[in-house]
Amino acid sequence: MAKPNIDLKDYESGFARFDSLMPYKVKDILLVSSLYDSFILEEDGHIAQMIFNEYVELNLSFAPQIKRVSSGEEALRLLKQHKFDLVMVFRKLGDTDVIAFGKQAKEIIPNIPIVLLAFHPRELSVMDHPNFPAAFDNAFLWNGEGNILLAITKYIEDRLNVDFDTRLVGVRVIILIEDSIKFYSAYLPLLYSVIMRQTQELMTDGLNLSHRLLRMRARPKIIMAKTYEEGLELYEKYKKYLLGIISDIKFSKGGKIDDLAGLKLARKIKNHVPDLPILLQSSNFEHAEEAEKCNVAFLHKKTPALLAELKTFIRRNFGFGDFVFRLPDGSVAARAGDFHSMEKCLAKVPEESLIFHANRNHFSNWLMARTEFDLANRLRPRKVSEFKDAEAVRSYLISTFRGFRHEKQLGIVSDFSRRQFDLQSDFVRIGEGSLGGKGRGLAFISRLLRRYNVYDCFDGVNINVPPAAILGTSIFDKFLEDNNLLEYALGEHTDEEIYRAFLKARLPKDTRADLNYFLDIIKYPLAVRSSSLLEDSHYQPFAGIFDTHMLPNVHPNKKERLKRLETAVKLIYASIFSRKSKKYIEATGNRVEEEKMAVILQRVVGRRRKDTFYPVLSGIARSCNFYP
Repeated sequence: MAKPNIDLKDYESGFARFDSLMPYKVKDILLVSSLYDSFILEEDGHIAQMIFNEYVELNLSFAPQIKRVSSGEEALRLLKQHKFDLVMVFRKLGDTDVIAFGKQAKEIIPNIPIVLLAFHPRELSVMDHPNFPAAFDNAFLWNGEGNILLAITKYIEDRLNVDFDTRLVGVRVIILIEDSIKFYSAYLPLLYSVIMRQTQELMTDGLNLSHRLLRMRARPKIIMAKTYEEGLELYEKYKKYLLGIISDIKFSKGGKIDDLAGLKLARKIKNHVPDLPILLQSSNFEHAEEAEKCNVAFLHKKTPALLAELKTFIRRNFGFGDFVFRLPDGSVAARAGDFHSMEKCLAKVPEESLIFHANRNHFSNWLMARTEFDLANRLRPRKVSEFKDAEAVRSYLISTFRGFRHEKQLGIVSDFSRRQFDLQSDFVRIGEGSLGGKGRGLAFISRLLRRYNVYDCFDGVNINVPPAAILGTSIFDKFLEDNNLLEYALGEHTDEEIYRAFLKARLPKDTRADLNYFLDIIKYPLAVRSSSLLEDSHYQPFAGIFDTHMLPNVHPNKKERLKRLETAVKLIYASIFSRKSKKYIEATGNRVEEEKMAVILQRVVGRRRKDTFYPVLSGIARSCNFYP
């Protein structure tokens, strides 16, 4: 018998690595601009408000603070007094030499990122100065909108975080190779907008709010190169993590402008990674044929719909958006928007579509964009040639997706979703608020079992927490409020009168809809259990004080099953206000009106014999500590 190796010092969520991502964040920005440029910024729109609006629109949690000054001298003084994370300098800065300013700023705060902003390309001739690279990290064109400021901020964060984040969890990387300031100043805001919005859309697959927010940190990183050598270096460094490459065709190679540098780089990379998505762009449409020969996409820079076509390429090729099952001729066979629909599509799509995508690593790319790195890394090494036939590939993919979906839910309290809930769902919360004392205990034990893998550590014994859905305490609050029950329940009424009033009341409409869908899936016997805030708390076990109701849940009419389930929930809510409960709560020094109730809907484990269901085990366990 293998004993579990449990060390509570090491106890942590398997998802905790994501919390360590993005260690470098831009929190304070110093914006240096002339009085006239400051006036323009104020007239065009408050710059701080603009960047704040961009963060709010993209649902990002933290917008940096911006301090604006109108002279290089004042900026240098502030840099000595305060720690800034990023400096943005407008080109026209009165009599200030911006190159000298940049170098002095980096002497005050070594390695601080400094970028140059210009209203027009004519202002960027300063980039030809031999000391420009020592003074500035990059230069951008101001487009009058806040999205360029957000893009610059995220570009700096990505550049400084990419090494750490790729090593820690395998965050994906997109390489942009472009030497035209005009174009990359337009591309970066679009790329970040698409990636941020797409990552938010993918958050519906997150188990709960905490997981969804942490996954935002694992979004793909965008890094930029301007020459052939820089692009190749980035490819070699991050090739294990690449989602794809977007590249110009004409840029510097070997210190000279090469009209075909992008094509040459694409050919070299495709020889090593044939299925890596690459988009080449050029103002010369004649390069389209050469790009096709290299098996890479092509985008004409002079097309009126340049940014729209770039967005379409990103969504189709970098794994963003729905997974579109296509046949070899390009026609659409099916679409999958999440794990649940992916399993359904895998079961029915034609063999030729399945093999088409499996041969091109499209499944792992889709997973990478969704920050599901573990599963993607599990699938990517597998080759179609390893399987007997297409049906064997189909069976493997379905079982792998299903198993992973169940595996990642073990020990986690996920938010109930009618779109995703099924028999694989392990522990879900319906509504908001607390799980209650008993619910918290069950969730904790479930997590311990998963963390230390003690399900089958003992011969002949399988240890697990039966699947459960928990109605959060917010539903209890709303139920009392909607039906004006609190004052009545606290009054001098008999238990029978209180129970009758609760049974006449109605549960919230959304809750009834969730329970209705819950019963579409769940058709096994249920224990409807109390889980008050005080229950199972320290020195206050509350054992046997509140109600538990056992439901066979086998009636052929679902409306009747729903009615019985609602009745059980209401009776548990009412049990808080029984005479026995009120006396016990008051005896513990607590107040009845402060107590709240969550309700656990948990599978009853047992066996059915003819028309009767027999639970495996029933009773109350009590432990005593004789050495307090």
